[in-house]
Amino acid sequence: MKVVHVVHQYPPEFRGGTESCVQSLAAAQRARGDEVLVIAGSGLRCDPRQVEGEVRADRVDGIEVLRVLRRTGENYSMDYRLPRVAEQVVGLVGQAAPDVVHVHHTLNLSADLGARLAERGQAVVATLHDFTLVCARFFLVRPDGQSCERSFPLPSARCVDCVLPDFPAGRVALEHELHARQHGAAAEADAYALAIVPRETIRARWLRSGLFAPERLVTLPHAVALADRAPMPPRDRGDGRLVLATWGHLAPAKGVLDLLAAMRLVRDERLALLVLGEPTDAVHAEALLDAAEGLDVTFRGRFTADDLPSLRAEADVAVFPSRAEETFGLVVAEARALGLPVIASDRGALPEGVGAAGAVVPAADPVALAHLLAALLRDGRPLLEWAGAARDEQLTPAAHADAVAALYARALSGRRR
Repeated sequence: MKVVHVVHQYPPEFRGGTESCVQSLAAAQRARGDEVLVIAGSGLRCDPRQVEGEVRADRVDGIEVLRVLRRTGENYSMDYRLPRVAEQVVGLVGQAAPDVVHVHHTLNLSADLGARLAERGQAVVATLHDFTLVCARFFLVRPDGQSCERSFPLPSARCVDCVLPDFPAGRVALEHELHARQHGAAAEADAYALAIVPRETIRARWLRSGLFAPERLVTLPHAVALADRAPMPPRDRGDGRLVLATWGHLAPAKGVLDLLAAMRLVRDERLALLVLGEPTDAVHAEALLDAAEGLDVTFRGRFTADDLPSLRAEADVAVFPSRAEETFGLVVAEARALGLPVIASDRGALPEGVGAAGAVVPAADPVALAHLLAALLRDGRPLLEWAGAARDEQLTPAAHADAVAALYARALSGRRR
């Protein structure tokens, strides 16, 4: 089968959860004999002299990647439909002539790509990696940390109040763009032959949106590349320490500041933390360093998937206290694949991902997290029980690619009918 993946960015330019999932799927599809092309957006800008915009061709792990660069002035806004960029992407898809276009994310590109492609008779399947289709902040979390999950589907007034402080054009322009975004989201959702969500929790939420009929909304967890590897032996806890690990995209919404605050509340020298990843900006980097002062915290910076297996021999439990309404929690799945027990917040799909392999605490509640950490310092036996369930129900990349191929076939069959 010939497949084109559309995603907002792609490694090595940027690597987050969505990018890692797409990269894993593309590699597994190539291994099973599919012909794969990735069309990606970019944080870079094209040369101003490039009237039509610049496309940079690249190969990543043997897969062709076309990076579509925006021109100056083609910026993200509440309504981020960019006709020139959209037509450029549609043209690239037309040249590739795939059986299926798999849309993962259209930020950095144009919000109406699915609709434009479907209008031209292309079979389109989407994976809903987050809530960008309906939320300008992607994860249903306001700047003050409040979740919008209970307000889903989102009322217009709530969105305006959330975005207005960061929207210099003013309320009237924002309301106009919000209306356009809502109309565009409905058209985009209608264009998808199937929409894949990674957890049942998230499927139920999207059904509440009214954008998708139940038969077009399919649950399929993401693959975990580490599931193919045998886990390393656990860390010897004879020293009485409790070593925590956390990793990923270190944005404020990921809750690492809450974790550091909990460690300070515990006030126990036996408590340590390993942090892998880079902060999203200098302000958050400074906040993390300030919050970690005086604690046993090691910041290791940029990492790859190959750096994770050794954490099993260095840490006792992975901790992900995200404030975002996570739709899957790839880091949770990675921790479980390593054989590590997990502590996560109660936001989004994280409790479903943790399952019997750990514990769930309220988001944005360092006190509750501190109580749990202190309890584990006194009695670490739950860690053994959680670790025993960690590797259950892990989906390998090969199995995931086979399942996705079956969904492509279903989408093509429905289109023919």
